[in-house]
Amino acid sequence: MQKTQLWNNEITKILDAMRYEYSKLIRKGYIHGLIVVDQDAKLIAMDSHFDKSLNYWDLSAIGAAFYGVARQGQDFFEASELERASIIYNDLQLFVKSIGKVQIVPNKKREILIVILSDRAVNLGLLILQMNRFAPEIKEGIEKNASIKKTLSMNETELKEYIKQLKNGLFNNAETIL
Repeated sequence: MQKTQLWNNEITKILDAMRYEYSKLIRKGYIHGLIVVDQDAKLIAMDSHFDKSLNYWDLSAIGAAFYGVARQGQDFFEASELERASIIYNDLQLFVKSIGKVQIVPNKKREILIVILSDRAVNLGLLILQMNRFAPEIKEGIEKNASIKKTLSMNETELKEYIKQLKNGLFNNAETIL
């Protein structure tokens, strides 16, 4: 999956629809970016309005790590299943929600997360409703996309090589992108 595919695939279209429906219902707050990742921070898609000044690779890693830490807390406190987690800074909020697991290959499932970075004025309750509404479409889109499934089934070594190739392609084509 190349850079352009991250914001130009079936999942991107669903994220764009989710953003549009949210803004249609409430014109409050600014969403800097919506991304879909798996539990190991493998980036699946980002909305086409993603703030280009942000590093989506770092955001995916932070979101997945944050969700992992929250899951450890769930285990420590012997709490029921964690649905979502958020961190609020002075002017930003990072929100991570699991939308469930998808079947990648027989007997192998991956947990899929939506990571949102927004200002504090965004109504997370309404976004949660939007996530619940669009989650089945996102999961179905992932399960039907062979390229995404291939990326999600990579081991750590394959993933490092894949990211290295992406970065080389990205920086070698910097003049054409800009």
